[in-house]
Amino acid sequence: MGRRLDGAGAGPRAGPGRRVRGGRRVAVKEGEWRERLRRGAASLGIDLTPEATERLWQHWQLVKEAGRRVNLTGVRDDAAALTAHYLDSLLPLALREEWPSSGLLVDVGSGAGFPGIPLRVVLGHTWRVLLVEAVRKKAAFLERAAGELALEGVEVRAERAELLGRDGLWRERADVAVARALARLDVLVEYALPLVRVGGRLWVYKGPRAREEVDACRNAVRAVGGEIAGQWRFLLPWSGGERWLFLVRKERPTPSAFPRRPGLPRKRPLAGPGGGEPVAGTAKGPDSRAEKRNGVGGGRC
Repeated sequence: MGRRLDGAGAGPRAGPGRRVRGGRRVAVKEGEWRERLRRGAASLGIDLTPEATERLWQHWQLVKEAGRRVNLTGVRDDAAALTAHYLDSLLPLALREEWPSSGLLVDVGSGAGFPGIPLRVVLGHTWRVLLVEAVRKKAAFLERAAGELALEGVEVRAERAELLGRDGLWRERADVAVARALARLDVLVEYALPLVRVGGRLWVYKGPRAREEVDACRNAVRAVGGEIAGQWRFLLPWSGGERWLFLVRKERPTPSAFPRRPGLPRKRPLAGPGGGEPVAGTAKGPDSRAEKRNGVGGGRC
């Protein structure tokens, strides 16, 4: 069981961009946005350089501009994006002891570049980043954003994760993978863990009710070679929104049966339709008693 962290100490729970009378939103100027981002990150133990806050602001301007043509995000408000996208994306860096100093990071289902681009900006040039996005218009935006932000070592693949996980160039190559707002845990581990090397890590971003979902999917995680190694609760600076981070370690090679063909992980999830027993024909991992001995709780599925 991981230690619990609380990022709510950055400041008040409302700020520029909050709703005022008539539903109007207050615009946030660049300098104020960057300072709030810096302070919010600092409350989580993450130091942001002026160059990093500038690049993250530039990325947000690109997202807003492209959002007129491509559905990249439902968030339109500057202040809301600061918390819901940027500080949220950076949460794993509050646990920097869990990160190697360099490597390959894979963002599965990157969308507008969250969390992969903010992580690359802060981690720096010692990290290569692969942004995986199956929707070609979104992938084209990611290519443009990486170029305009001058982010070296960033590659974009407009491909299904299920296909990429069977590609020998990428299978079990990543040191770290991240998956945010993508799917239920048993679905996303089938997307992401085949890309992670043995000994590597997968960071899973989840909302307030995530613990029940995770408890129901432990054996599904084992089936693709992983073990749930930690969980942390955060309150996001400024908004107070609750987030959970789950760390999955890649303990064994992913069996050759995974990932299954495109669409099947979501259509027939490993933990079953309601997160119960795994569907017929999928492997079960060891029984949950080993998990209890490791202090991370038990769970069926």
